Amino acid sequence: MSVLSLRLTSGIVLSITLLFTILALVTRSWIVGTNDISIGLFQAQSRGIVVDVVRVEKEEVTIAFIIIAVISLVPASFLVIVAAKVKEQEKLAKIGGAMAVVAAVCLLIAMSVYTDHWKDRIDVEGGFHWGYSYAIGWLAFCLTLIVGPVTIFAN
Repeated sequence: MSVLSLRLTSGIVLSITLLFTILALVTRSWIVGTNDISIGLFQAQSRGIVVDVVRVEKEEVTIAFIIIAVISLVPASFLVIVAAKVKEQEKLAKIGGAMAVVAAVCLLIAMSVYTDHWKDRIDVEGGFHWGYSYAIGWLAFCLTLIVGPVTIFAN
């Protein structure tokens, strides 16, 4: 695989990761329970009734770090894709990769803080478990953690 193809692939994966991160942020399936209960970072739903979530500090930290990750992923994706189109732009690719690593660290902090907050409250036997928004958040972290360093060191 050529360097330009690798950059383009990295840029596309970072763009997909950006979409995953935004999706995880705005959807309300971080925690899912029986009786049609789902809890997100901003809203909760029970039997079709949607209410705003009263957040604690750890959830606010989670939101803040996810937003910082999104802010880092937007230019990272753009820079890596631009570097894929122009041969002599390895600096742009490295900067984009470094921004992706920053986003990965932010996602790690966000997901870890959220996990720590809810870990004692998740009870599969009691009907509560991690939802797809939570899984997408971890997936976004993993993809960003892989693509960031690959983009930096493969140039």
